Amino acid sequence: MADDENQSLQSQFPIRELSARTQINTVTLRAWERRYGLLKPQRTPKGHRLYSEKDVAIIGRILTLVARGVPIGKVKSLLEQNVAIDSQVVEIGDWSDATIELKAAVTAFSLSKVEHLLQKAFSNYPAPICSEHLLKPLFAELSLIDDHGAALGFAESELVRYALMRTNAKVAKKRPSETVLLIAGYQTPTWRLALMALELTDVKFSVHLLTHSFSVAAAIELAQKFEKAYTVFYQDGLWKDADKDLMNKLPLYKNRLFLCGTAPVLANVYAEGRVFKNSNACISELIKHQTTLHNV
Repeated sequence: MADDENQSLQSQFPIRELSARTQINTVTLRAWERRYGLLKPQRTPKGHRLYSEKDVAIIGRILTLVARGVPIGKVKSLLEQNVAIDSQVVEIGDWSDATIELKAAVTAFSLSKVEHLLQKAFSNYPAPICSEHLLKPLFAELSLIDDHGAALGFAESELVRYALMRTNAKVAKKRPSETVLLIAGYQTPTWRLALMALELTDVKFSVHLLTHSFSVAAAIELAQKFEKAYTVFYQDGLWKDADKDLMNKLPLYKNRLFLCGTAPVLANVYAEGRVFKNSNACISELIKHQTTLHNV
C-alpha cells in the first residue's frame, strides 16, 4: 500500500510545473481552486500542492469553455455535468458584459474601478483569453468614440500601468531566465505591447516594456545594446524607404530581434521565424525559442 502511494506521488508534480505545461500563471491556478473549486490538488506532508495528468486535461477543458464565452463561475457545473463542448456552449454566456462594465469604468475615467476590473480579469483568466475577449474588443469600441481620443488614451495608459506593475512584481519575486525587450514603433498603439507583456510574463519571461515610441534606427540600436535579450519591435503603418533599407541590411539571424506589425510585413523584410503580422504568432515563436533553450 505504501509503495502504491509513493508511486502515485512520484507521478505527480508541483504547481510550477503545471503552470509551465499549461501556460497558466500560478495566481490564476490558485484562484480556480480557491474561488471556483475547479481544481482539487493533493498535498504533500508539508502542504504543497501536487497535480496530475488529470488536472492538465481539466485545464484544457476549462480553457476551451472560457474561450467560447462561458463565465468562469459557470464552468464547474458544466465540468460536473460532463457537458459536450460544442458551439451550443456559447449560449451560456459571453464576454460582452465584462466589456460593457470595463468600458463604463473607462468612460467614467475611474482609476480605481479600471484597475480593479483589470486585476479581476487577469486573476481569473489567462492573459491570452483576456486579450482576445476583453481588451481587444474594448479598444475597438473605444476607437469609435468621438471624444478626441480621451477614453482610448486613458484606457491605454491604465493598461500599460497595470502591465508594468504586474511585470515588475514578477521580476522582483523571481527573475525568469529569458528576457524580452518590447519596443513600439511610430503609429503603434502601446496597448498592444502591454498585452504582449502580460502574456509573456505569464509564461515565465522577464519582460521590459518601453513606453516611448522609437524610430527604426533607434530600435536597431536598442536591440544591439540589449544583445542578450530577445527584442520585439512592433510597428504598424508603413516604413519609409530608408527604414526598409535599414532593416533589410540587418543580419537578423545573428541576433534576437523579432519584427511584428504591418510595417515589416509590407516592407517584405525576410527573416524566417522573425517577422510576424500579429503578436500571437510572435509570442508563439518566442515560447518555442524558450522551450528549445531549456531542453538543450
